[in-house]
Amino acid sequence: MRINAKERIAFGQICLLLSVLLAASFLQLVPDQRVSIREGRSALAEALAANSSALVTQNDIQRLTADLRFVVERNDDILSAGLRTVEGRVIADVGSHAEIWQRESSDLSTDSQIKVPIWAGSSPWGHLEIRFTRLTAKGWQRYLTDPLVKLSAFVCVFSFIAFYFYLGKMLKHLDPSQAIPGRVRTALDTMAEGLVVLDGKGQIALANSAFGNLLGATPDSLLGTDLHKLPWRDSDDQELESQQCPWRLALSTGQAQINQRIRLSVSDESHLTFMINCSPVLGNSGSANVGVLVSFDDVTKLEEQEIQLQRAKQQAEDANHAKSAFLANMSHEIRTPMNAILGFTEILRRGMTRDEAESKRHLETVYSSGKHLLNLINDILDLSKVESGKFEIESIQCNPSHVIQEVVRVLRVKASEKGIDLELEIQGKMPEYILSDPGRIRQIATNLIGNAIKFTESGGVIVVLRAQAFDRHVGFEFDVCDSGVGMSSSAQEKIFEAFVQADSSVTRQFGGTGLGLSISRKFALAMGGDISVDSELGQGSTFTVHLKVGPVDGTQWLVGDQLLQTITDQTRSQTSSWVFAPARLLIVDDGRENCELVKLVLREFNLTIDEADNGQSALDKVMTVSYDLILMDVQMPVMDGFTAAGIMRERGVQVPIVALTANAMKGFEQSCLAAGYSDYLTKPIDIDIFIDRVATLLGAELVAVEPESHVSPTINKKPSTVPAQSSVSNLDADPVESTLAGKNDQFDELIAEFTDRLHSRLLEMVNASVNQDYTELADLAHWLKGAGGTIGFGIFTEPSAQLEDVAKSENDSECRAAIGELVQIANRIPGMKRITLGEGATQASIQLDEAIRVLDEPGELTKGEAVNSAHSTRSSDLRNTGTDRKN
Repeated sequence: MRINAKERIAFGQICLLLSVLLAASFLQLVPDQRVSIREGRSALAEALAANSSALVTQNDIQRLTADLRFVVERNDDILSAGLRTVEGRVIADVGSHAEIWQRESSDLSTDSQIKVPIWAGSSPWGHLEIRFTRLTAKGWQRYLTDPLVKLSAFVCVFSFIAFYFYLGKMLKHLDPSQAIPGRVRTALDTMAEGLVVLDGKGQIALANSAFGNLLGATPDSLLGTDLHKLPWRDSDDQELESQQCPWRLALSTGQAQINQRIRLSVSDESHLTFMINCSPVLGNSGSANVGVLVSFDDVTKLEEQEIQLQRAKQQAEDANHAKSAFLANMSHEIRTPMNAILGFTEILRRGMTRDEAESKRHLETVYSSGKHLLNLINDILDLSKVESGKFEIESIQCNPSHVIQEVVRVLRVKASEKGIDLELEIQGKMPEYILSDPGRIRQIATNLIGNAIKFTESGGVIVVLRAQAFDRHVGFEFDVCDSGVGMSSSAQEKIFEAFVQADSSVTRQFGGTGLGLSISRKFALAMGGDISVDSELGQGSTFTVHLKVGPVDGTQWLVGDQLLQTITDQTRSQTSSWVFAPARLLIVDDGRENCELVKLVLREFNLTIDEADNGQSALDKVMTVSYDLILMDVQMPVMDGFTAAGIMRERGVQVPIVALTANAMKGFEQSCLAAGYSDYLTKPIDIDIFIDRVATLLGAELVAVEPESHVSPTINKKPSTVPAQSSVSNLDADPVESTLAGKNDQFDELIAEFTDRLHSRLLEMVNASVNQDYTELADLAHWLKGAGGTIGFGIFTEPSAQLEDVAKSENDSECRAAIGELVQIANRIPGMKRITLGEGATQASIQLDEAIRVLDEPGELTKGEAVNSAHSTRSSDLRNTGTDRKN
């Protein structure tokens, strides 16, 4: 409880008064009631003794007893009285004297017992004994009955009351706050800012209501309080030293302290933050500081907002870094399979294979690397996984040994480039199939094995697989052991953190983002496992992946050699083929190339195939012909696939309708299913997946087929077509060829038809851009996005998608740049009608005026007066801006 100034002064004055009273009592300047009582009792006893002596001499004991009884009854302080002879015999007893009289060891009298000798003539006769009440109580109660204590208590209580009210009147004249007029004080109390006036000792001489409210006290109760004794802390949340307080500095230096931020702890977990200003108050002479005026501005909420803003900024930066790091990591992951794809493709292009078996192994490596690369691209497109931090884990039947062997086979190329070994070893028995996520296992293995290769300069890397059964579940583990640089124990504790590597020199020497291990561990944890590391600096490292997989009931357990041989046999010896029953299919696509490719893939199965180029045409055919399966695009002219599928379902069409679309974004599949489609496939189509899906829908039978023993003449014998230097426009780039080129004559015909159509479609894009027909331009871009990938020109997919997006947003300048990029890519196709770029064009962006100039077929430029008009207008604009170009 806080004591105000009046109470402290009154209490001090009482203490002084009490001290004076005790000193006077000690010097016997204050009458003592007990001394007076003792003297009265002594006088009474002596008088009774004299009277008793006379009566004893007269031997009048009866009268003596009557006198004693009279005296006892008239005096409340006398309890009993009696006469005792020298022999100790009581001959007069008043008030049961013999019972209550206490025989003392000495003959001296006390406060409660007085004994006076009685003489008979000149001879002692006996004693007069009188028993009185006690002057003081026993124990602690005697202090309550002590006259001095009573007097002191009385003086203290009434003096405090008197002093308190007296000082209240006197201090009003001395209170500095009373020196301020009432209207000024009212104005100070209405201020939202806390205001305090301190004296030269740092004690509060004046406080307004705002400051009192901050501390939960009244302004008057704060008077005289030492301001520094409050729990102040600096901006770093450290205890504020006395000499570092701004008001102390203002008093000692005479300089104002402006905008100083300090904190006041109000509980164990909360505080108030103030922005304070201190101005020294000079005395009358103007030379000495007699006080300081301190203002307190509560900025607690502002500080909290600053902290929240800083956190939001940090979160935004972290999110940006996370996306950048993710893309950097994906770039690293993409380059690994691309290295295998390009390397083995170059070997096959150059005819450097020795036999069919070796060519087959190279093709399998290219295929598995391409599949892995496609999975990575799908992850990049699905940005929601990065932003939400959620990982989707599958639980499907897979062969873990096969998955990791594929990773080893892909990365062995990289190991060979560094001159180190990469081997796979299987310990004990392993299940041939488990329930897990093969994609995540592949990513974990790729990260760990790729890291091991990166940090190993000599020796090699060994991947060891093993499994152990636990009830109905299996613990699947694999070690990645390397003879590389290793790491210290302190580095091992932080390598699984995002963006962290063992030390700062690692990034400079080996590169990388530091994300691989962090992502891999998250995958392992999500799959019910973990990743541990055992490493020694300079001696290499061993990373162990522990995964808990589903039940393996019914699967076969094989030893390492059997399992590796099974994988090899599956790769080298046997393929499968579908046997279809007679069926009729309808292909609906506005891209002729797509239809031709699907017909080419399916016609060897003796299926009847019809075509339609839009939803309306397909609807008309379905209403007149009975089909077993419909393969239909989504975005088409006249009537799109969503509308057509919906109408078909309304009219009772129950056959499966499969969406064939170039839109591979996450969530689009659900849109297709909601519109009435039965299934969903993306372009460019994966031929194996496409055939399997069609076979499943049509109830085909899968039979095993032994591969032919001879090498296909189209694998290594087809020479590469490299156009002359003069026909490569102004770009020094490799020719663009279809991935279907050289496989058979029918694919070559499709490629030739596509290149002819591409030339005319590019000119239509130019016309649409000139006329600012962005809807037509988006449709053309969508066609190229799907058709290009279908015919094996995947290089068109991304720029076509970009053109489709900017056309929908009606951004003229970006549309021109995107068309220019497509023109440059088209110019790199061997045999393509040339679309020449004007002088000054760049590889990234060209002007539309330069894109529409065609040297081979100049007459094709006249597709409308709008082209020439727009061309002339743009030429004029270019001249006005000082651009020197040839028209």
